[in-house]
Amino acid sequence: MTASHPALQRSRTSLYLARRPSACPRARRWAAAALQRWEATSQERDDVLLVMSELVTNAIVHATGPIRAHLARDTAGRIHVQVDDGGPTHHGDDGDGQDDEHGRGLGIVDHLAHHHGHGPAPFPYRCRAWAVLTTTRPAAGPRTTAIPAARTLEPTA
Repeated sequence: MTASHPALQRSRTSLYLARRPSACPRARRWAAAALQRWEATSQERDDVLLVMSELVTNAIVHATGPIRAHLARDTAGRIHVQVDDGGPTHHGDDGDGQDDEHGRGLGIVDHLAHHHGHGPAPFPYRCRAWAVLTTTRPAAGPRTTAIPAARTLEPTA
């Protein structure tokens, strides 16, 4: 089957995004439209939109340059989410771990995805974050990884 086959065109899509706060809602709308075309279940849709939001938000907050999001559904029904960006940047975070609103995104991705990771991306991007979501859980049963709780602001002894 070639890349121009209509079935493959319906199962793969990409979106270029500027690195700004409006990129995340735009990526969610785009992904929701693709998932609707693919007749994804409501659970698949909710999980994919959350993972897409987390990966795009990480690219906005922690990377440089433009962003490209990819969404694909393979013949086994797995949904692949990828976000390419220009690589890490430093925003002056002092790393004190006391920011209750941030820092749990990759824990959420870990909980929802069958596999996830990061690595190099093709030029002109530098980094790619990815996740694979399945409609069935691994043979060992449901994931038991808990979504990380909010960090406490209480001093440690």
